[in-house]
Amino acid sequence: MSAAGSSESAVGPDAGEFRQLVDGALRELDADERGGALVRATDLSLRITITDLDLVIRVAPSDEPDHHLTWNYDDEGPLAKLDLRMDSATAHSYLQGDESLAIAIAKGKVRLRGESRFALLYLPVMSHVAGPYGRLVRERFPHLAPA
Repeated sequence: MSAAGSSESAVGPDAGEFRQLVDGALRELDADERGGALVRATDLSLRITITDLDLVIRVAPSDEPDHHLTWNYDDEGPLAKLDLRMDSATAHSYLQGDESLAIAIAKGKVRLRGESRFALLYLPVMSHVAGPYGRLVRERFPHLAPA
């Protein structure tokens, strides 16, 4: 792989693209009886900070019976049980299922705050976001799809 190719693969979506992708993927997961119910059952309390976009995503179980999840981009509310900090390229790669979060944490690309039991509980179920997120990248933002 050339140096130009590796720098291109490190480019993530801008803030508007990222929000559209996350909204779409979480909307699909919320509507998915199996995946959404699984995520809700974990009592997910997650805060993801995308450092280079100055963007915060908070995800939690919904109180509404017709929804599994709720999410917003406000940095208000109770302290999340798990807090992840990463740049947009790492988040984009992780949400497409191309980046192992465990390896990214070990390499220092992702900073994690919270008890390890919450990471062990939440992170596997968040893999349900990868399918819709990756499909939306290919459909709406093909310039962000892996080469």
